Amino acid sequence: MTSTKTEVQNKVKIANWSELEDRDPTYALVADVDLVVVRYDDKVSVLYGRCQHRGALMADGSIIGHNIVCGVHNWD
Repeated sequence: MTSTKTEVQNKVKIANWSELEDRDPTYALVADVDLVVVRYDDKVSVLYGRCQHRGALMADGSIIGHNIVCGVHNWD
């Protein structure tokens, strides 16, 4: 029988739920990779933390609707 359960070997805590403000991007750094953490109602998303266009930190941006918007040039 083959197990379908995937085990996470190296968990890294990047934020405390109670410290995440709703719809307020938060910066995190894991293994020298910039991340942005976003709490949206009762869910959380973790995304690559740099804008693909100019490399700006997405944690310096904002949430508009369901989109994260870069604070440098307002791209989502």
